[in-house]
Amino acid sequence: MTPAQTLSQAEQLERDARFEDAVLAYSGILARNPKNARALKALDSLRGRLREQREPSADTKAELEAALAAGRPFEAAESCGALLKTFRESHFLWDFLGRCHLAAGHLDNAATCLNKACGIDAKEAGTYAAMGRIHMARGQLDNALALYRKALALDADCLLALRSLAEALPLQGRSTEAAATLRRAVALAPDDAALHFTLAGLLHKLGAVAEAEDHYTRAASLHPGMTEAQFQLGLLLKAEGRYAEALPCFDKVLRVSPSDDRARTQRLHVLAELSDWRWVQEYEQYRRLLGLRGSGCDPSALMLMEDNPDLMRVRAQAYASELFPEAELQTAATAPQRKARLRVGYFFTALDAEAVLSQHAAILAAHDRRRFEVFAYSTGPGLAADAAAALRDSASCVRILDGTSLDSCAASVKADGLDIAVDLSGFSGGSRSGLFSARLAPLHIIWPGYPGTLGTAAYDYLVSDSTTCPPGSERYHNEHLLRLPDSCLAVPPAQAASSPERADCGLPDEGFVYCSFAAASQITPQEFGIWMRLLNSTPGSVLWLLDHGPHSVSNLRRAAAARGIDPDRLVFAPPAGRDERLARLPLAGLFLDTFAVNASSAAGEALAAGVPVLTLPGQQFAARTGASLLQAAGLPGLIADSAEAYEAKAAALAADPEACTALKRELRKQHQDAPLFSTARFARQIESAYDAAFDRFLQGLPLGHLTLADPDMPQG
Repeated sequence: MTPAQTLSQAEQLERDARFEDAVLAYSGILARNPKNARALKALDSLRGRLREQREPSADTKAELEAALAAGRPFEAAESCGALLKTFRESHFLWDFLGRCHLAAGHLDNAATCLNKACGIDAKEAGTYAAMGRIHMARGQLDNALALYRKALALDADCLLALRSLAEALPLQGRSTEAAATLRRAVALAPDDAALHFTLAGLLHKLGAVAEAEDHYTRAASLHPGMTEAQFQLGLLLKAEGRYAEALPCFDKVLRVSPSDDRARTQRLHVLAELSDWRWVQEYEQYRRLLGLRGSGCDPSALMLMEDNPDLMRVRAQAYASELFPEAELQTAATAPQRKARLRVGYFFTALDAEAVLSQHAAILAAHDRRRFEVFAYSTGPGLAADAAAALRDSASCVRILDGTSLDSCAASVKADGLDIAVDLSGFSGGSRSGLFSARLAPLHIIWPGYPGTLGTAAYDYLVSDSTTCPPGSERYHNEHLLRLPDSCLAVPPAQAASSPERADCGLPDEGFVYCSFAAASQITPQEFGIWMRLLNSTPGSVLWLLDHGPHSVSNLRRAAAARGIDPDRLVFAPPAGRDERLARLPLAGLFLDTFAVNASSAAGEALAAGVPVLTLPGQQFAARTGASLLQAAGLPGLIADSAEAYEAKAAALAADPEACTALKRELRKQHQDAPLFSTARFARQIESAYDAAFDRFLQGLPLGHLTLADPDMPQG
């Protein structure tokens, strides 16, 4: 458009009484040609006509707000500046310009403009709310809260103040109050998708899952392009075990954004949980990208898809870089000698409480209280009262960190003066591992509830052993390895209890019972194909699996039929508590381990119940836990060295009832003698490991891999 045409357009805007638009048009002409006399004269005349008018029109204000909301603060600020030359005493324009500078991160300019707006009208609530956001950006939380409350005193329905107050309160551990504030905001603006989304996220962290689901759903409905709402809704449903409902959420994200690797990762994992093996081909298509571009992808969801520890470390590092942006490293010791009692804090998510009690409660209780003081920290909402009571029987002190502020949680932990902080959850179970970004104790240790590296310098050591992490595997881990002499796991033997009848569990009266109570996602076509061949070669045998829901059951039955096996030879055990699981397990003849991710806890329960476990170790930590259990149980003969050997050993045991009975008898004997089943011995070993690592710290020695030859002789 020529200068003459632009000028003609500006004059037409003036004739149409669109005065603010005309001002902007003339200002644009003069920005390009400051000496344009015709534009200068027209703009001067127009400003004279507008001098009595203090504020621009509602339409102009709406256009400016739309530009800012669309993420164009610089463009909006330029238009606002041009209008201020006409409307010099406009509260709206000074306030708006301040918010533009705030959006651009220019805090000093924002403060200048907002102070000017306050001078024009000291009763506008929104201006105080915006000033509060400047203080928030500067880390001045108390000042920000005071300004938000002043804004709400002027106008109880000020949305900016309500949003901002709800953002600030969790930083003081006042998340419940923040949720109530957001509910007020949602009631005022029920069609604001962003408000629903923010409230849903806060409610989810507080454990109000049903209400969070409602608000995620509402946000996604109001704004179909808000893929993060769909993604978080999918994560919520997945955490609830509602995999079939979660799958469409991730699919919707991928339709809008096909390159969203986080959603792709979760989709693949949900398919695996549904025993829908379409994930195998889809994973192969995307494996070179997942977790290696853009946002990091949850390594715990990808771990089961291939046994590749080098790849898993890279993925873990990418994921951890977002969880642990600035991890505090270990500092020098301030005292040269060990205290009489080291304070050890064990951290786990409330969602993991049952697993933690099953695997670690006896060990925590067996600690030597003359030398160690044990703290237990449950993070996140939802710790059951019975779990909390059980923890109090095992630990000197139990703390529930259910606030949403990592800073406030870290401050609470630091006040306890821990010497060693041990993370039992890692990436699994909705963990708040980011808490370990702060240096909670001189030593940070990860104990594999999550079996692998966390890919960050936030942790100093990883508890392991020479089976899960043999020599040469050091490169797979960011942490230094703290190798225990026997196994990094311990399993208390099951108490004697009467087993149910086979018929009570849906098992036939006769025939060999192969068993695998692994998670559905751990069962892949590779081991399932072997299991079906075992059924084919063992007349009258059945495969006893856990019932992971109708979709998984249906898919596995179809997979059996496709391999020529009667689907009725798959028997599905309903979910049950630990005591019931241990009571029914002896009905099985042999527990079959999975490969890429071993059925660690389920295999441990089988051994505790006297059922032999057959495993095939792989390369990554998660693929070697079964072998670690068997080594410590004194049954190395059940560790196969190939898929063919795995299949042959299982078939041989099923075909020889006397050998299988003798093996069970041997396992029962090992309950008395083998290291795996002695929690007291294990507690001494882990204490020795803590002492070895802490002694290095006290001596000012650098971190290094440590292998314990026996409880009293740590060796580097």
